[in-house]
Amino acid sequence: MKALPPRLAGRCVFRPERYVPLIFRRSRIGWLRPELAARLGAWRDVFSSTADRVALVDPERLAPVVEALAGEGFIPGWRNERYTIAGAFDIERAAARPFGLATEAVHVNGICGGRMWLARRSATKATDPGMLDNMVGGGIAAGLSVESTLVKESWEEAGIDPAVARRATRGGRVELLREVAEGVQCEVIHVYDLEVSSDFTPQNQDGEVMEFRSVAFDEVRRLVEETDELTVDAALVALEYFSRRSARLASAPAGAGRVT
Repeated sequence: MKALPPRLAGRCVFRPERYVPLIFRRSRIGWLRPELAARLGAWRDVFSSTADRVALVDPERLAPVVEALAGEGFIPGWRNERYTIAGAFDIERAAARPFGLATEAVHVNGICGGRMWLARRSATKATDPGMLDNMVGGGIAAGLSVESTLVKESWEEAGIDPAVARRATRGGRVELLREVAEGVQCEVIHVYDLEVSSDFTPQNQDGEVMEFRSVAFDEVRRLVEETDELTVDAALVALEYFSRRSARLASAPAGAGRVT
């Protein structure tokens, strides 16, 4: 992918010197704001703290700590869903960004000719309420694979039948490491493309989307480059699609049909 547009690049800033590394089994698994790092020192049976790092020593005792931190306001927007971290332990989804933990997600570009379906997130979403998003997007919860998440989220967010969702083709990966209101977003997004027919309209099933819009490619690019209307995740996923599409068109033989 080419260098990010300046406006989008400004939304993807990460300054490691502002954070305290979170260590587990001698590997860094997260980033903590100093005030949260200091608070974790109170749980000496769960964390071991030094001046420049915090180590998680007993993940089996982590759940009540996370609940206590949520009650104190360190962890906003409780989700009642769990993520698997470092392949070793599960944690409440809402704690991922405050702890700067690495997570994974699946996003789907809905493509129809030279247009792309965009979803407007519900005004009650815990993150990025009311902003434009890809047609489908969701985190990979504990116990789920990339493929099962693709099918699950496609139905819940856009009413796409599982058999249709499985026709989505793999794109690339988007890697995020940036400062956000809750802490740090550290995420890998698995990108898929799904070609849909001209008579298809996404239908949200879980209340997390307030509307869908079919948007011309040029307008999507403008939204990405000139506005903050799309979530950062969605903007990067759309750019990843356009990058692959440009490379494909550039390599097409002379006289080959092209969609613009």
